[in-house]
Amino acid sequence: MATQQSSPQKKERSWPALLGWGFLALFSVGFIYVISMQLGETWSKREDEAKKIVREYKPDGKLTLDDLTKLLQTQGTDVDVFVGEFSWEARQVDGPDYEVILTWREGNNHRQAVWRVNLKDKQIRPQADEAASIPRRAAEREAKSHSGS
Repeated sequence: MATQQSSPQKKERSWPALLGWGFLALFSVGFIYVISMQLGETWSKREDEAKKIVREYKPDGKLTLDDLTKLLQTQGTDVDVFVGEFSWEARQVDGPDYEVILTWREGNNHRQAVWRVNLKDKQIRPQADEAASIPRRAAEREAKSHSGS
């Protein structure tokens, strides 16, 4: 007769496994949260912020672009050239990069200046001669209005 020997069964504890899996789950949730906060900074629908940054930009170190446009408008009437109908718009190009466009009427012509602004580092770059020339043009208009008086 064969006797079956029962080997003593070792009782395994489940709490170390549960504790390990619990820590892993908490770590995973925390890691996903941190990564999503870094990568998930939303850059869309921030046109107003982009326009504000560009309008407050001081290309000549003295006056903001907003002030320069007002100066162009008031000086235009001084030299008998209608300057007005200023409109600002912004559109997202890629990620934090936006294009801010200033359109206005000068005499019978419509003009447009474009700046590229990065919302992350607040860097502003004029995109063409029209944008870069606004401070110079405002100074020229001021000189013409003073010489004509």
